[in-house]
Amino acid sequence: MSDLSYNDHCVITRSTGETDKWDNLVSDEIYNDKCDFQGGGQSFNKIMTYNDKVYLPRFVAVESNDDIVVTTEAGRIRKGVVKSVNDLKLDLTGDYVTEIEIKQSVEK
Repeated sequence: MSDLSYNDHCVITRSTGETDKWDNLVSDEIYNDKCDFQGGGQSFNKIMTYNDKVYLPRFVAVESNDDIVVTTEAGRIRKGVVKSVNDLKLDLTGDYVTEIEIKQSVEK
């Protein structure tokens, strides 16, 4: 495992493209477990900083445009859409950490 502390909780879902009998989109749950939320920065003086990021403690087959809901350790809830995913291999253990960048992240 990495040096990160996984004190937050993430739920990641992916739309199946189908609808239920009430015409609501149906989604499959991809991940529902602990994560580490890293809040993004803001723009200042024409310098743009990074988006929110989430780290999962293992490899998870997350894809761009999956929906993500993060509940922080303090109880704040953020909702967004996955922008990009990287699988980071840990040199010492050979394990993987999944890094997710979130676009359109808003507090719920």
